Amino acid sequence: MRTAKLTALAIALLCAVGLAGCNKAKEDKIGTVRMYVSAETGTCTPWGSDGPVECMLVMEEGADTYTNLVFGGISGFTYEKGHEYVLQVEKRTLADPPADSGNVRYRLLEILEDKPVM
Repeated sequence: MRTAKLTALAIALLCAVGLAGCNKAKEDKIGTVRMYVSAETGTCTPWGSDGPVECMLVMEEGADTYTNLVFGGISGFTYEKGHEYVLQVEKRTLADPPADSGNVRYRLLEILEDKPVM
């Protein structure tokens, strides 16, 4: 009888500790980054797409390679093919991202440079 009570108490305690850990409020991580946008484009296959589409080539300051980002991937920014850009953007890493998209969102703060490339 005593063993059953101790086992029930141990299980209740473990459940309480487990649930307490789940109650921590998750917050998005927000920062400002400098981003370079190439005058050239690449191709990528966005989630849910049937095939490859044309994408911007972007690189955050400190990175050594360009990566693909769909057009419209920087809120408030309109890409013009043949232009190189240096942007100041807000980078928001979502603590609880939707299941059907990535966990990073970009928002234009300022266009630092816009240089047409021949």
